[in-house]
Amino acid sequence: MRGSGTRVGGAAAVLTALALCVTALPADVVEQGPKDSAPSGLLAGAARADITPPVGIAQLNWGSQTHIRSVGNDPAGMVATALVVANGGDKFAMVDLDALRVEPFEAAIDRAAKETGIPANRIRLAATHTHAGPNLSAAKGPAGIDLSEQLDMIQRYREQVIDKIVGIVIEANAHLEPAHIYGGRGAGTININRRFRASGEDPPAVGRNTDGFVDRELVVFRIDDAAGKPIAVLANYQCHGTVLAYENKFVSPDWPGMTRKVVEQAFPGALCLFFQGAAGNQGPIEGFTGDLGVAHRLGATLGHQVAALALGIETVRREPAFEGFVESTAYQAKQHWRVKGPRDAALRFTRKMIDLPRREYSQEEISAMAARVEDAKQKLADANASGDDWKKHQTGARLRRFSDLLEKWTQPPDPAPVQLEVQILRLGEVAIVAMPGEQFAEIGEAIKKASPFAYTMYAGYSSGAGGGYMPTDAEYAFGGYEVERAPYGKSAADKLIRETIAMFEDVK
Repeated sequence: MRGSGTRVGGAAAVLTALALCVTALPADVVEQGPKDSAPSGLLAGAARADITPPVGIAQLNWGSQTHIRSVGNDPAGMVATALVVANGGDKFAMVDLDALRVEPFEAAIDRAAKETGIPANRIRLAATHTHAGPNLSAAKGPAGIDLSEQLDMIQRYREQVIDKIVGIVIEANAHLEPAHIYGGRGAGTININRRFRASGEDPPAVGRNTDGFVDRELVVFRIDDAAGKPIAVLANYQCHGTVLAYENKFVSPDWPGMTRKVVEQAFPGALCLFFQGAAGNQGPIEGFTGDLGVAHRLGATLGHQVAALALGIETVRREPAFEGFVESTAYQAKQHWRVKGPRDAALRFTRKMIDLPRREYSQEEISAMAARVEDAKQKLADANASGDDWKKHQTGARLRRFSDLLEKWTQPPDPAPVQLEVQILRLGEVAIVAMPGEQFAEIGEAIKKASPFAYTMYAGYSSGAGGGYMPTDAEYAFGGYEVERAPYGKSAADKLIRETIAMFEDVK
């Protein structure tokens, strides 16, 4: 028994000594963070809904595809994510939506405004621009098919998504809590210029142009709660959601879906929102496949790049403070990180309708397109005579494309300018510039570089008036898909850049 008592007494003595040592240790061994900061004044709340559609929904996104309905859903899932931010009496809501475009869902804005009191013009939807989602378009897929059977399912899906968008804006607004925000900037590696140049008899195409301009800037914002736990991570990059193309039969968020999943694995409990950038001429380095694995791999690649940036973001002002020396094996300077205070969290918003020159078509261009239509008719007739189903499908798609363009180009000229709505949201030291449409990456880069804020996101594919492709002046000479369909004339890009940069003064 004595021996046993000695062991117990010895252990107690050791524990007492350890406790005294712990008590004697400086209380500054834990680095400071948001929990040690005064409130910034910013409030934030986030919420998400699953918008994965039923299997078998119409998926007409490509003129070259031969199927009409999906056969399954990507395990990455389709989601809508809302973020509401507030400071004082100002509020703004933004929704990241796995969709080709936002127009079918914009009815959610007025409903969410009515339910939350957030002004409708301060609720913004943004599409990830996946080309693998539900869609019903007579201009896509096999020509001349009856789409009436698909209308009901598509309409019910649209109504369900609108309901869910309204719901997550309400939920995010109801869970506002004190927050801190800041950003970071790095590089992504999954995009490339997609404007494949004409060569010899081969016309310009959508593909890979290794010599073309590419914007690989990756901008990330992190929003933490008062204790330093991330509420949301916002990622902004410019790359079409076209990894999956006409061979793919699965509804998918394309690569952005896996980007979000990887980020959320790195930040448990946080939601990741992805805002597509100026991707008009930016595509994935690997694309036009039916392999979900390629979309997952590229998405995961960018997701790790986003997560690495987000981990390094300081949402409060911290500095290493010199606090003397410590005798050790080496003579050590004490320089623990100390919070100096919250970052600026002023919420300011501005919007403007910008008048831009409208595209005009010369008689020479119209005559050339008419000749392409006639040539396509002859090739379709030859294909029909051959009995080759794929050749018939391809020549039919070509005729439809040229005929649609000729009809558009020969409409009576409209003297009115094209109006494009531009929005800028300032959140303290960071900002988001948003507008509808598919601007070329040079436009987004110029606006981001001219921003007076530490970090600026450029979010295309957003709700508001206007839209369509916007090339830079130099690109009109090369023709191709984006140029042929652009509603804007030359000088539109330069004017948009100038007027958007001027708008920064309204939120400074």
